[in-house]
Amino acid sequence: MTENEGIRKPLLISLALHLTIGIFFLVGVNFNAPKRPTQAVSIIEATMIDDGMVAAQAQQLADMQAKQQQAQAAEQARQEAEQRAAEEAERQAAQQRAAAEAARQAEQQKVVAEQQAQAERERQQVVEQQRKAEEARKAEEVRKAEEARKAEEARKQAAAEQARKAEEARKAEEAKKQAEAEQQRKAEEARKAEEARKAEEAKKQAEAEQKRKAEEARKAEEAKKQAEAEQKRKAEEARKAEEAKKQAEAEQKRKAEEAKKQAEAALKREQEQALKDLEALMGSGPTGSSSSSAAAAGEVDRYTGMIIAAIQRNWLVGPTMVGKQCRINIRVAADGLILQIGQGQGDGEVCRSAELAIRKTGTLPMPKDPEVNRQLQNLNLTLIPRL
Repeated sequence: MTENEGIRKPLLISLALHLTIGIFFLVGVNFNAPKRPTQAVSIIEATMIDDGMVAAQAQQLADMQAKQQQAQAAEQARQEAEQRAAEEAERQAAQQRAAAEAARQAEQQKVVAEQQAQAERERQQVVEQQRKAEEARKAEEVRKAEEARKAEEARKQAAAEQARKAEEARKAEEAKKQAEAEQQRKAEEARKAEEARKAEEAKKQAEAEQKRKAEEARKAEEAKKQAEAEQKRKAEEARKAEEAKKQAEAEQKRKAEEAKKQAEAALKREQEQALKDLEALMGSGPTGSSSSSAAAAGEVDRYTGMIIAAIQRNWLVGPTMVGKQCRINIRVAADGLILQIGQGQGDGEVCRSAELAIRKTGTLPMPKDPEVNRQLQNLNLTLIPRL
């Protein structure tokens, strides 16, 4: 069925329906004139027609005409609605056909795209197969080349191995000859060395015997010294215990001796001053010489005190050394350099500690006066440790 035929059928049905309604209204209305009666009629007395009835009939006729017009308007509206419905149906049908056509074209494009994709995949597969085949061919060529290289290398290695073995055989033969010659040489050297060894061994045995005897004597002497040292250590411990007990008394005694020495020194200074005053009064030459000797003695005492103070600054004194002393001789150069330290006399610990302090001091203060310097070059110092 075509598009025109689909529209024509509803229009024909609508037209037929309108014609039927029109015929119905036309048939309902009597357009014929009233027939005359065939028989003689009697004269009827005329009566007046009611105006209300005529008006009612006129109104009825107007109503019928209005209804007919309404029916015609309704029919026309229905036809217009049907026409609009037909046009809307045609538009929707056209849209559906366009959508169907678009869907068909999309489906066709999809099919074409899938076919193209399939063709591309197949082409890629072919390309991949060709690539793999090419790689396999190249790998096979590389493998064959590697096998050929390994075969050539194996051949070269075999030749090299053969040459190496021949060289080793030659060297072994040469080494064998050298070993035989070396063995003969070593045998001769061994014989000579054995003779020398025996002579050296005899010499060493004699020396070892002498060393053994000397070592035995040394060990005996060392054992004796250790016994004496142990005895001395015990005696020293007993002495130190006794000395620790007497520290307070010794300290008091030292202080008393220092006070005595200070008093004697003050008395000596007073006597020297009195002697100087006396010599000044007398004004004699010999008195002047005595004054010079006294001044030199004073310088000696002063520098002796300075030397002792320098040693005291480098002296590490322990509590067990308090109340003890050490008298020690020192030989000094003119510039104050200590040349020799004599054996100390007094407490052993104090003397050892004092000797270390003197060595640590190194250089002592010395005067410029030649006579005083000469007197200080040989000193006998009495060193008393102080905390």
